[in-house]
Amino acid sequence: MTAGDFSVEFAINGDRYRAWKEDVYRAAGGPFENHQAPAFALKNQMKEEIEKNLDAWVRDNPWAAEQLYGKAKKNMDASAVSRQYSGTKVADIVFSFNNARLISALRARGGQIAAQDFDAMRAEEAKISELFQEFDSLTVPTAAFITFEADDSANLALDVINAEQTIMGQEMKFDKPSEPTDIIWENRHFTAKNYFFRELFAYCIIGVLLMGSLIVIYAISAYSADLAAVFPPISCTGVENAYGDNLQTYAVSDFNYIAANPGQPSSGTLQCFCQQELKANKDTYLTTSYGQAKGEFICEGYVS
Repeated sequence: MTAGDFSVEFAINGDRYRAWKEDVYRAAGGPFENHQAPAFALKNQMKEEIEKNLDAWVRDNPWAAEQLYGKAKKNMDASAVSRQYSGTKVADIVFSFNNARLISALRARGGQIAAQDFDAMRAEEAKISELFQEFDSLTVPTAAFITFEADDSANLALDVINAEQTIMGQEMKFDKPSEPTDIIWENRHFTAKNYFFRELFAYCIIGVLLMGSLIVIYAISAYSADLAAVFPPISCTGVENAYGDNLQTYAVSDFNYIAANPGQPSSGTLQCFCQQELKANKDTYLTTSYGQAKGEFICEGYVS
């Protein structure tokens, strides 16, 4: 088992947090006046609310305990199963913050130090100093990672649906978190809405690529079908035997006929002659007119 088996994730709405900070944290006699840091005060309040409200939800929804511990026996009330649950105890809460820009700037500064580019490093430090002027924005939590003392609590928390209870005024809804080593902390500021639009953009790009592929495939198929209609399969041995030394003359006539009647089938003399020339004059057959009146290259584009 890993820490992830004992943990859940709770997304924190930025507006809700700012309202809490103003109405609760800075209230008269509140945590601010008692010199508590915002994160510490928030952790204590969330711990209290989660333990109280999850216990209440389990009592109101005995099916969740049945799902975890097994169905009640005959003549045994389902609520008796829920009483097997010893209660919710939160071991710790860790927050992710809206500090992607700061982490990115610190990473860039570290790279510049490693490269001994101290002018760029000082410029990056100036940016970092500017970011610290927005300290309140940087310390807005985006999610809470709640670790329980028992994995039963984590499993029940993940089952919570349609809860009347709330956490910080938000719907009490928990998600399965990634393992700590898999989390990219500077990406924690992205919301579900951000991910939705990113996925939508990706699907649009995929759709455009698929449509482009279909168009290309259709164009190639149509061209191949047209080419096959003009130059159907034919046995060149019979054609060569039939026309003998006059094959070139008839090939030029065939070329003129095809040019004057697009889409009409060839007699076969053109393609057989061009195939013959391919073997005999590989380097010049595509750029030779073979007596065509207008000097056009009769084999160019007509070899099958």
